[in-house]
Amino acid sequence: MVAGMAAPSLPSADSFKLPEESPTVDHVEIKSTHVGSLPRPPALLPFIRGEEPKPADFDAQLQAATEEIFAKQMKAGITFVNDGELGRKDYVTSARMRMLGFGAEKQAVSAGDLEEMTEYSDKFEGRKGLLTLTKKTEVKNAACSGEVTYTEEGLKDLGEEISRVKASAQAKGLPLDQVFFSSASPGTLAVFFPDDYFNDHGKYLESLGKAMKSEYDAIHKAGFLLQVDCPDLAMGRHTLFNKKSLEEFREAAKKAVEVMNKALADIPADRIRMHLCWGNYPGPHHHDVPLKDIVDIVLEAKPKYVSIEACNPGHGHEWVVFEDTKIPEGKVLMPGVIDTTTSHIEHPSLVAQRLMNYVRLVGAENVIACTDCGFSTAAGAMNVPADIVYAKLQSMVNGAKVAARIASKERAAKRARTHY
Repeated sequence: MVAGMAAPSLPSADSFKLPEESPTVDHVEIKSTHVGSLPRPPALLPFIRGEEPKPADFDAQLQAATEEIFAKQMKAGITFVNDGELGRKDYVTSARMRMLGFGAEKQAVSAGDLEEMTEYSDKFEGRKGLLTLTKKTEVKNAACSGEVTYTEEGLKDLGEEISRVKASAQAKGLPLDQVFFSSASPGTLAVFFPDDYFNDHGKYLESLGKAMKSEYDAIHKAGFLLQVDCPDLAMGRHTLFNKKSLEEFREAAKKAVEVMNKALADIPADRIRMHLCWGNYPGPHHHDVPLKDIVDIVLEAKPKYVSIEACNPGHGHEWVVFEDTKIPEGKVLMPGVIDTTTSHIEHPSLVAQRLMNYVRLVGAENVIACTDCGFSTAAGAMNVPADIVYAKLQSMVNGAKVAARIASKERAAKRARTHY
């Protein structure tokens, strides 16, 4: 960039006005959101990851950073926002640490695609996270050693997180019904923290479900939209169940949904979102289970709002699944129209095209623009710099406005034909 020149601005929705504005009666609005994790402030990373002792003013720093993250999402125009999972090391460990029953340790599950493509996976030697990325580096996670119970200390820790998020949202004038708060599903915890006690996957899920109900109910009681993260229903196929048959995996997924629904029994469906995920880790993902093989099970889950990967190279084509699959009445799809693993900023027209694939099949009122996955599922682990993250979110909002205009015009044209 030439010195002194301002950075080019993103195309706005006004750049894509249709030749004719739609009548007010046919006006369509397409709202927007994202999956959850956002880049943490670099200065806070050592404390969030537990690498350094927290300073005396850490809570104040975290509060200020939370308010700033809310402000950035509001500036981008996002409808349903969260705290970016700011204070968490990752999206499952906080929940696990609030419970008893994880006194053992076992090898972390690996992914079938990385096991096969060793020339690629070997470059992750030395990298440790929630998954085993290469056989050259041993990764161990906590494992179940007894009945799982949610502790009083855990509820207190959750309450502190809830209080911070609520205070930050209120400081920015955000109504809590526009703020979501994520929590791992029982099945997801079972994927990352192996069973070394029950020797029965179904019984392990039931124990996790009973414990996690406390967390789900507390989040709902605080006034937030609860988001349940469910990579177990997709990524679980090529990780924990990669040596099993598709039918065996489907049976396990059905059990996971049954347990989750029971844990959500006291929360209205319209106050719950879920995120279906094949994993945001770097990899070829050629062993991902097709959406068509699991969509019937996913749609049996209680949450009204269903987030799905819908734009990455492995799943961008799967909107066609809904040509033959009718979504239950009241369900809303949140297709990912922004890829969280690339720094390419999607053009608003591309976002609109992706959204319209769903709008034309299930109706605009049943679609919310979303990201494919989180931008930083573990603190400090991200493929996209923070400034580009928010530029991508802004582009998604602009694309949703373009799609809304297209949908409005198509609705008006259809009404005109009906009355002709």
